[in-house]
Amino acid sequence: MGDPSSNQEQRPVVIQQGGNGLGLVLAALIVGGAIVYAVNIWSNTQQQRIKAPAEAIQKGVESVKEALQPGS
Repeated sequence: MGDPSSNQEQRPVVIQQGGNGLGLVLAALIVGGAIVYAVNIWSNTQQQRIKAPAEAIQKGVESVKEALQPGS
């Protein structure tokens, strides 16, 4: 370090952390966007689950109607 007989005091190095919070705001926006995206994907999946059986039933009804028509 230094000569013990010297009277100079060595100040500790201080690293300041923080700032204006821009990083925190950016992280919050990213997390918020990810949540919106996940909810949107989940909602679309739920809608497809509801529509798929209804479409299958509709196609089945139409095929039964076609089979019951006289002349087919």
